Amino acid sequence: MSFHSLAFRAFCQATEDESKVRKALNFASGVEEIESHSSEGYHGNRILILTASIRNRKGIELFFKRLGEEDLLRLLDSLERRVDDDGNLFLRLDKQKAFMEELSLSDDEGDDVISVRGNVKAYPKSRERALSVVSDFLNSVTSSGILE
Repeated sequence: MSFHSLAFRAFCQATEDESKVRKALNFASGVEEIESHSSEGYHGNRILILTASIRNRKGIELFFKRLGEEDLLRLLDSLERRVDDDGNLFLRLDKQKAFMEELSLSDDEGDDVISVRGNVKAYPKSRERALSVVSDFLNSVTSSGILE
């Protein structure tokens, strides 16, 4: 397996319906168990931080399969800016589309997204090795029929 885990995070602002954000996070992650932590915004507004994680191979492969080939190719094209020095892959999903049960990458820089951090299995641990592992994994997903 190419990843130790995938961690999902979504912010639920005071103006948002928590059940809708939970539904979007549940759809995106495929995970029923969602944890929530309460926080406070700059102006004293309540913010819920909802999190979920996938730690098994089947769930991780299913997540990437559900992204679809176009988004997987976008990931491949932008890996250099998505993998950090600690071997983590970062991507953002469109929260509104996830609520409508459509999984899609987002270019939004704001908080109206579902953030995903993939902890890459790369030995020895290095950015270059993580880039290679993720690239090989995504290429195998797009070309091996896992998408079918």
